[in-house]
Amino acid sequence: MSISREELSEVVEELGLHKGRQTELITVYIPAGYDVNSVQKQLEAEKSTAKNIKSTATRKNVTEALEKIVRHLKTLKKTPVNGLAVFCGNISKVEGQTDLQLWDIEPPLPLKSRLYRCDKEFVIIPLNEMLEVTEVFGLLVMDRKEATIGLLEGKRIEVLQKMTSGIPGKVRAGGQCLAPDTLIMKDNGEIIEIKDSHNPLLIISENFNQEKSETTPLIAKWKNNKELFRIITSYPKLKIKASQEHTFFVRNDGGIKEKPLLSLKEGDYLIMPEKINLNLQDQEIEFTPQVKQAFNTKKVKIPEKINSEFARILGYYFGDGGYESDRITFFEQRKEVAEYYKKLIENIFSIESDLRFRKSKNYWQIRVYSRIISQLFKQFYLERDKTRKERIPIKILKSSDNSLASFIGGFFDAEGYVSKSRIAAGFNNELLAKQIQLALLRLGIISSINEYDNRRNPYSKNIRYTVAIDDLESLKKYYEIVIFCSPEKQEKLWNLINKRGNRNKVRQLIGNGKDIARIIRNFGLNTRQFRAPCFFNNKRQMSKEVFKKKILDRIQDDDLRKRLEMFYNSNLIAVKISKIEKIGLRPTIDIETKNHNFMANGLIVHNSSQRFHRITEGLTKDFYKRVAEEMKNVFFEMPKLKGILVGGPIPTKDEFIEGEYMTAKLKEKVIGVIDVGDSNESGLGELVTKSQDILANQEITLERKLLEKFFETLGEKPEMVVYDEEGIRKALEYGAVEKLFLSKKIGKKILTELRKLAENISAEVHVVSLETTEGEQFYNLGGMGAILRYRI
Repeated sequence: MSISREELSEVVEELGLHKGRQTELITVYIPAGYDVNSVQKQLEAEKSTAKNIKSTATRKNVTEALEKIVRHLKTLKKTPVNGLAVFCGNISKVEGQTDLQLWDIEPPLPLKSRLYRCDKEFVIIPLNEMLEVTEVFGLLVMDRKEATIGLLEGKRIEVLQKMTSGIPGKVRAGGQCLAPDTLIMKDNGEIIEIKDSHNPLLIISENFNQEKSETTPLIAKWKNNKELFRIITSYPKLKIKASQEHTFFVRNDGGIKEKPLLSLKEGDYLIMPEKINLNLQDQEIEFTPQVKQAFNTKKVKIPEKINSEFARILGYYFGDGGYESDRITFFEQRKEVAEYYKKLIENIFSIESDLRFRKSKNYWQIRVYSRIISQLFKQFYLERDKTRKERIPIKILKSSDNSLASFIGGFFDAEGYVSKSRIAAGFNNELLAKQIQLALLRLGIISSINEYDNRRNPYSKNIRYTVAIDDLESLKKYYEIVIFCSPEKQEKLWNLINKRGNRNKVRQLIGNGKDIARIIRNFGLNTRQFRAPCFFNNKRQMSKEVFKKKILDRIQDDDLRKRLEMFYNSNLIAVKISKIEKIGLRPTIDIETKNHNFMANGLIVHNSSQRFHRITEGLTKDFYKRVAEEMKNVFFEMPKLKGILVGGPIPTKDEFIEGEYMTAKLKEKVIGVIDVGDSNESGLGELVTKSQDILANQEITLERKLLEKFFETLGEKPEMVVYDEEGIRKALEYGAVEKLFLSKKIGKKILTELRKLAENISAEVHVVSLETTEGEQFYNLGGMGAILRYRI
């Protein structure tokens, strides 16, 4: 009678422990259908050969083992159905003593080869091969957030791979959030924090079809608390804080796509406008002086509207000015700058001013004595402490670009400087620095904000913020539009422009190199002549300045030039993400606009929940593709794979199976699609449990069904079950056992003894594992039990 796989496993394990002192352990394999008498004759011949062994002890052990095998084979009338494996030899561990043992095994599967071997070890490789699982099943449980790929080998479930999609759960209104201090721009040029927005309100957004700035109405606003992340870009350096669900516009090989923050990574390119195009008019000043006695005032001329001269004075005052009840004062180290503003003030207000040098403090001082002018400046600057609290005057932001440029020029005359690489100005006020950055963007001047620790400064413990302008095109625009009144600074800027090369990481083309290469080739040109292979293969970005010099200026064909000028003239540029960092749970604001995008801290961001759901659908499909690719890597070349079981909630598993994700070969292997609640390791167990009909011939299912029968009988007919050793031995003695169940984990000695007693009465013997819930439950019951043929 052939032994079970469990019994074979135990015998093989035992045989593997025995080692001979010399080549004295004999292995004989007789294949199914082979004549046992022929094997006897071969072994008789081997006895003669053994006489030549020099070692007396080894010769004796080999000869006795051969004689014992021959005697055993003579008891057999024919070779068993599956063949026979015989092992014999002296296994004594004490030198000089003999412990000659013989094992005869009818394996559970037919032996296919004949073998005689005398060695220091028994040859058990053919039997080990029988213990290997000949059929395995692939397992997959998944939902939209995660997937677990596993393997069912016999009774054992092995986890092969765990995958996550990174897709968030459902997003309700107000789920795509920004930090409250995020800056947005109103249609009138005013720059406000998003927390101060309201409905109705018109704010700046981007028209992607026409590639220009436009206004869009704000139609909804929500407050929330969300986990925020800070995105920092480089060239230029921008910052924005958003929730992981918030959607950004990203430039990739396929053009401009939408991605939620959770899918962004360092090195991705976000989208920003090269210039914010507003067609604004200079604002009425609307000033009425509050003067009680006319004799205490000087006659002054107040402009009716903001103009470039008045705006420049306001900007200069913003940097180095102050007011008292009867005068305003400016402080300047350069005499020519002080004289310039003295003259400008006198022309604008038709009033004399006083210029003097304060030797003790080494600066020039301009004083304008006038209560009316003092009140006028107080109207524009409500806060005396401009350092940390003041903002750009609203009327300046609402005025024309010329007046805005003059205001910025006045401020940089006071606070700005020109270094070897850039124009910059320092601030203690972060909000003001961000306002200046956006105001410069209205002029087409791109800037970065850098911050540094100022605690070493004995006069200030606050963080300092620097607005820096360093790309060539922005430096040119500053020189032409904003202008330093100081000849020295203007000359330094001119020298900086002339020394600056065309290579620039700012103002990166929004178009990708492959598209541009395809257009060029369609006009019959070879892209090699432009010597930009990395750009044309999307391996490197290119700035507009380099694109113009290296490619556009070398194009002779007018039609091709017009096509390529579309890329050069685009108002959108790409800005690279340098860092994404988690900053924790914070209050947040979410707004919705009519055209579903708006400008936030200089970046174009999305805000449509519907679009977010469309994006997550795209991410889901990408996740399905990754799962299918991993299944291909794991299962495609697996020869023992009999089938694949797929489990998950509705409709995820069905979308995956019905979609074109899996290869045709693997799809044909799918033998079951099961509703499963979990997509983790426990889900694999649930999948196998629910697939018992499909896995009817699998050991794990058979084991579960047998144990279920045992527990069912124990519950319904307890008199027909025994599960203590004394009761089992008694039932075996009476021949009353129909099925005997033994846990692998009970002692080997008692397992072997009870199994032999059961085989003597032709009872079924089932050795069960602990790899199932039922197996563990059975072991906890005592690890042994029997279903009886009749009651005793």
